[in-house]
Amino acid sequence: MAEPQPCLDGDVTDVLPLSDLMADVSGELAGLAERCSLLQWTISSLLDRLDHPDLGAEIHMLQDVDRIQQTLADLASVLAAARADAGHITCRQDALCRVIRLESLRTRLGLSGEKPDKAHEPDETDVTWL
Repeated sequence: MAEPQPCLDGDVTDVLPLSDLMADVSGELAGLAERCSLLQWTISSLLDRLDHPDLGAEIHMLQDVDRIQQTLADLASVLAAARADAGHITCRQDALCRVIRLESLRTRLGLSGEKPDKAHEPDETDVTWL
């Protein structure tokens, strides 16, 4: 697993309003919940077409995916609701950059100094076959 890398040039004076970060993280969680829901629907659709020998185990797996989706959606809602109370709190941008592994996530959260590039974000037609 790659170590998170700082995304700033070492300036520890850069701070972000926590409310802004919470809004961005809430949006990320909501997007992940939506993708998880699509994944659950896709798996369910495939299982419906297969004559799987252990369908009970697969249904339990689908319930786990559903629980993940609901948890992500709930966490997104919690952050969105708590955002108003966090307006005066700040967090250090360099500390955040050190704990976030995905450069694309740092960019989407506005931590890397780059503007998020919507052209590089996966869409529903972007499929990776295993």
